[in-house]
Amino acid sequence: MRGLNEVQSSTEQKIHLMNNKTLPNGDEPEGDWESPTNQIEFIEQSRHDHKYSKGVSKLFDFALSYMADAEKGNQNGKPAVWSTGLMEAPLIYACDIVPMAVYDLGRLGSAEGAAQLSEDLFDMPKETCSMVSALLGEWYQRRNNSVKKVVALSTVCEPLNMAYEMIREFGFDIHRVDQVIKPIQGGEERLEQMIQYLTRELADVAVFLTGKPLDEAKMAVEIKRMNRLMAKFREIIKLRVANPLYIKSLPMLFLLMGSGHYFGKPEAYEVLLDELIDELKNAEYVPSPLGKIVPLTWVGARGLEFGVYKAVDDLGGALLSWFTPNPYDRIWREDIPPLEAMARFILEYFVTGSPVNQIKYIEKMIEDSGSKGMFFYTYVGCPYGGLHVELFRDYFHKKGIPSSGLEGSWQVGAPSGQLITRVRAFIEMLS
Repeated sequence: MRGLNEVQSSTEQKIHLMNNKTLPNGDEPEGDWESPTNQIEFIEQSRHDHKYSKGVSKLFDFALSYMADAEKGNQNGKPAVWSTGLMEAPLIYACDIVPMAVYDLGRLGSAEGAAQLSEDLFDMPKETCSMVSALLGEWYQRRNNSVKKVVALSTVCEPLNMAYEMIREFGFDIHRVDQVIKPIQGGEERLEQMIQYLTRELADVAVFLTGKPLDEAKMAVEIKRMNRLMAKFREIIKLRVANPLYIKSLPMLFLLMGSGHYFGKPEAYEVLLDELIDELKNAEYVPSPLGKIVPLTWVGARGLEFGVYKAVDDLGGALLSWFTPNPYDRIWREDIPPLEAMARFILEYFVTGSPVNQIKYIEKMIEDSGSKGMFFYTYVGCPYGGLHVELFRDYFHKKGIPSSGLEGSWQVGAPSGQLITRVRAFIEMLS
């Protein structure tokens, strides 16, 4: 296998061919991959590239309308709450409330301006995690909006915990969930104690949101919905192995994020999954622009730099599995009380827990998708992501699985040239 330095010349020649709209077989590539400068343009270009898919177009409609529809609904009597948008949907929907995902905040907005605003208002050092800086600025710009409740999970990251405290002065009502992490030691007795504690913490969320105890029957129904939807999502993942570029990386990113909150439209999201499954089962094969497919696994944050995903697709890569904060690969228990089921699910999965607990899931994803390599993606200044990546990288390096680390920023413009060059070189190395 060639090293990254050895393939730079070949990669640059390929880039030149694509920028000049000519591929080795004489065909022209789809679209102009260098032209988009913001997230909306990347989405519209991807929509055009997927003009054969009504499902993908509908997915982008959901993504673009998600925040505005939730805010409008909140004003019209359908309550909404800020949350992580990762795995708390069964609890929040059981309270008849729409989750507004913190991590989608700014994804389609002006995060660069928000980060600068945060630095100016709060004297945030430039070394601060770009995600936290941008979110503070985004919340400040939304300080007069109607959605004021926030459910904050304490183990997401410590800088974000501090940011939650800072936005209290803007009138946001913060409810902390003291979220524990699965112990490596201590045995079943210790684990059961933590489950009981976290169950009580989750019960308090319902009281915070509604002023009354949780309707457990409703949450049991929502858990069944989550399991049903994730089974459909896994079917899409499986079908993509045979036709990787029918649904390319960017729409898969949004489909993945939607698995944690359904874009505020649970019934419509399920219909969308069914439509995409039907399309994949009957679709013609979509070839790579360069005549090859390199199956890959994405590990880490769900980046905002959409050009990275486009570069993967255009150079023959296919992100066929995703180890991100969205745990689509696991099942909620339906045979125990719903809050206990949620506590057990969190303790088994949570990505900010010990990396030791997570490696087995990444290995299974690599095996199921036939991945030849892995991208590890973290945000600049992330205090825990970098450490996790190094632990993962060391483990999989010893297993002989190639990887490339990508460090991006929480910004909505085109990705840096350096980031794209790393993507291009890594895929070329695996070809």
